[in-house]
Amino acid sequence: MIEVIAHRGNFLPEGPIPEVQNKYIVAENTLEAFERAFNNGWGVETDVRIWEDGNFVLIHDADAARISKYHKFKIPTLDELCQLAKGAFIAFQIKRSSDPKSGVEVGRAVAKMMQQYNLQESILFDATLEEAQILSQEFPWLNLSISVGEKNYTPTIYTPYQALTTQFTSVYTSVWTDEWKIPGSIYNELLFKKLRAAYPGRIDVISPELHYNEDHPFSKDLEKLKKLWREIVSWDLADGICTDYPTQLNTIL
Repeated sequence: MIEVIAHRGNFLPEGPIPEVQNKYIVAENTLEAFERAFNNGWGVETDVRIWEDGNFVLIHDADAARISKYHKFKIPTLDELCQLAKGAFIAFQIKRSSDPKSGVEVGRAVAKMMQQYNLQESILFDATLEEAQILSQEFPWLNLSISVGEKNYTPTIYTPYQALTTQFTSVYTSVWTDEWKIPGSIYNELLFKKLRAAYPGRIDVISPELHYNEDHPFSKDLEKLKKLWREIVSWDLADGICTDYPTQLNTIL
């Protein structure tokens, strides 16, 4: 059974963030958005970064300027979310500061919270290979998920060719599939079968509307998204789909 993963929590209204952020009733990455998702039985995805006061907080951007324009809210801490989760699934994304050590520091903080709140089934993704090597040594049980895209768009996105080599399969346990712009380049049954054979853990899918600004051809068409979701479900190879439309996805599952 594929799990609904609410991107940055179940914010309202649902939909691609660039379209809905100026209409927020419940803002992204807030405790209210996370609680709404957990109450529906869904998992969540969130962004973890070191804030200027040294705390580990949940916010996508490096500052609060964008979100503050649309909604006054308190930026939650990592600890607050983990307390709220009560064992629910969370996909934690590493966000970095200018300090090159910040990725590992965020990873360590997440791993320690996973242990404290019994969240070991959750995943940590967007660690570079070098960061993942350090974290896997320190936390051998940690579900490190490799981000796989059609190109090396960022230093944390690896290609399918890279992901299927022992250099990567010996470090990461799970896969965060991330098709940015080219339909079928990542979301195809053959690749998913290869990834399933290579990795013992989860395979999760980023729904294309999360790449709204990269102009994935499906990102602005809900019917095309639904067709893709149904196709992925039919393969019976994925464990979760991360989306800005969790209610719509839930009706299909």
